[in-house]
Amino acid sequence: MKIPSLNQIRKADQYCIDSESISSAQLIERAAKGCFDWIIHNKSFKIRKNPFIVLVGNGKNGGDGISLSYMLHLCGATVFVYGINISNHFSNEFLIHKKKILQKKINFKMINEGETFPVLNQENYLIDAIFGTGFNRTMNQYWKSFFHYINEKKFKEVISIDIPSGLFMEKSHENFEGIIKATHTLTFQVPKLSFLLPNYADYVGKWHLINIGWKDDCIRKIRTTNFYIDEESIYAIYKKKIRKKFTHKGTYGHGIIIGGSFGMIGSIVLSATASFRAGIGKLSVHIPSCGYKIIQNTLPEAIVNTDVEKHYISNIVLSNDINAIGIGMGMGIHSKTVYALESFLLKIKNKKIPMVIDADAINILSHKRLLLDLLPKETILTPHPKEFKRLLCQSWKNDYEKLHFLKEMSTKHKIFIVLKGAHSVISTPNGNLYFNSTGNPGMSTSGSGDVLTGMIMSFLSQGYSPKESCIMGVYLHGLAGDIASKKLSEEALIANDIIHHIGEAYLKIKI
Repeated sequence: MKIPSLNQIRKADQYCIDSESISSAQLIERAAKGCFDWIIHNKSFKIRKNPFIVLVGNGKNGGDGISLSYMLHLCGATVFVYGINISNHFSNEFLIHKKKILQKKINFKMINEGETFPVLNQENYLIDAIFGTGFNRTMNQYWKSFFHYINEKKFKEVISIDIPSGLFMEKSHENFEGIIKATHTLTFQVPKLSFLLPNYADYVGKWHLINIGWKDDCIRKIRTTNFYIDEESIYAIYKKKIRKKFTHKGTYGHGIIIGGSFGMIGSIVLSATASFRAGIGKLSVHIPSCGYKIIQNTLPEAIVNTDVEKHYISNIVLSNDINAIGIGMGMGIHSKTVYALESFLLKIKNKKIPMVIDADAINILSHKRLLLDLLPKETILTPHPKEFKRLLCQSWKNDYEKLHFLKEMSTKHKIFIVLKGAHSVISTPNGNLYFNSTGNPGMSTSGSGDVLTGMIMSFLSQGYSPKESCIMGVYLHGLAGDIASKKLSEEALIANDIIHHIGEAYLKIKI
């Protein structure tokens, strides 16, 4: 799914209006109806028991809120509408829908700058329709104080329409004064980039897509560098690799996982097991000799190659039939291991073997950044934010700058970077970003990253491209975690639970 810019969203809305010969006010009614349907089908909202307070601005977003107020009133809800008069300019959409609610004698009051804030009952639901996606300026202190007053109220639920008021859609905030904190954001047609960034999570709450009828031919014409990975995009990748009758283990590749050190062999067990569960045909592991019995006892399906050293990796040798490499999990940073990795990268620089690099191998690259120039094109790195910061050798001021650095490193070195997090983001060599839609906080647990690396390596071995492997990896990894958390709770989730539910994740995308 594409994540368009503000200008592209405006063009898509206008295309919808022109192609259907409807007015902007009618498109607003459609958007409001989508929000209304979401509210009445959400069992947590008792619309005839708890009144709604609706805050509306003077623009089109205010028109959405007023139209929604009208629908809630007709459904039997008690509604109080407050016009937030910040600009003294009223859009036609606002005026058209305001006339309708006044005809129905729905409670309506304008709030002007300098007035005493109204007394609002926090046992009510609050609907925020003050500013839309086009808001990009700072407010004066009066309105910042008003927004702070709203946030302090702790209403039963706070629903923002399209985007939380005060939140910029395409640029960072110097500070976070003057942003409504939503518990739910009902956004139209497509995700907004700011919804996927950690800095804004407390303001967006849970966000939900509301379809307003954009035309497929219009969506196809949108050119963007940001994408949201959904089920439809996964199935498009997966259906090309659906298994056929006369295949064998060689059809699905021979991969190798390299890593482990004394006390850290468990990371290899997790990564290797996840590789098998993700569908690899044949798997070798290269580990220090202290891990031989552990692997043989826990994963008899794997071929075990042991290093000459007992406690760490000192030399890496590949057989000629290897289709993909996963390296770094639990590997440590012993001086001989660092030398082994450097020698290995020199040997494979011109070989076309896809590779995913994780954990300690990334930390070694951070200390010896010249090794980045040895990485084969389209190598995949899977850092968490602290590892990425070490790799950059600098911090970022905000999430937008972080994405800029991510793109810059990917394009400079022609590599893929999977930056792990709540919406793991994949940065590609051509500068595109893909944000994952699956996963939950329960997956913030030791070994979860080892599982992801094993899965991505498995997809590489099976013949998926590096981009496809990253997308399939983060999506199925998160989906398996979601399935596991529903059964076990987020608190009880461990990395092995993710592995045990990869099969069910596959079954979901097959439907």
